[in-house]
Amino acid sequence: MEPASTKPVILYAEDDFDDFESLKEALDQLTDHQLLLHAKNGEEAVSFIEKATILPKLVVLDLNMPVMDGKEVLKWMKDRQQYKNIPVMIFTTSSREDDIKLCQNYGCTFFRKPTLYRDLLHVAQTMLQLCEKSHA
Repeated sequence: MEPASTKPVILYAEDDFDDFESLKEALDQLTDHQLLLHAKNGEEAVSFIEKATILPKLVVLDLNMPVMDGKEVLKWMKDRQQYKNIPVMIFTTSSREDDIKLCQNYGCTFFRKPTLYRDLLHVAQTMLQLCEKSHA
């Protein structure tokens, strides 16, 4: 799963491959300077981060995934000194107040998955901005 490319990596943990593909398409429309990698669940995301020789510039998490959900990954990252400064974006269908508060407590960006493509482009643009600010 480690990229052979020198492009900065965005790791997207998402159990719905169609959602991953949609976001990848929007990101590819904006830039070819980022590599969006897919983790099928939180456990894959954690494994990738632990094994990475170059840390991702951004981690995008769906909250509702099997095996290990996005909330568990977020807490795992923020509890570890070497990963806590990697920007995290929650990208979910949830609009639960608890989920939004969790995001705010950990200082991460929260987006509900949009239905319109132009809104998805806005999310992709925000991802690129978060990558530019990343110190990972």
